[in-house]
Amino acid sequence: MSWTNPPTNFALQVLKDGDEHLRKVAAEMLQQVIMGSPVMDGAFRSNNIISINAPDNSAIAGTGNTKPKGSLDQKTFDDGAQKILQAKIGDTIYLQNNLPYAVALEDGHSQQTPLGIYSIAYMNTVNKFK
Repeated sequence: MSWTNPPTNFALQVLKDGDEHLRKVAAEMLQQVIMGSPVMDGAFRSNNIISINAPDNSAIAGTGNTKPKGSLDQKTFDDGAQKILQAKIGDTIYLQNNLPYAVALEDGHSQQTPLGIYSIAYMNTVNKFK
């Protein structure tokens, strides 16, 4: 008896499915962070940066997008999504904001986001993919 579908095909499909799931979760987290970002001049929202396998310690110059909290900054999302598409199982995806006041915002120093941004995005993303 021979295999009509070799086990190696199954293993390759599992890897492909895992890569796709990793990308979906990362994209959801990025979207949640952007939409949950407080907005004054848009600089924080525009400085949510994705990198793969190593942190990116840069900050984007400019003020960014001043759409109200709860709306998507499409350019920031698209830039991050392009990097997320390069990720595969085993990679570490970094989502960070390097502005000097980012930690203060995460610690609740904004009336718009008193519970933080990243922690809320993480909880929402985990609940979505349970």
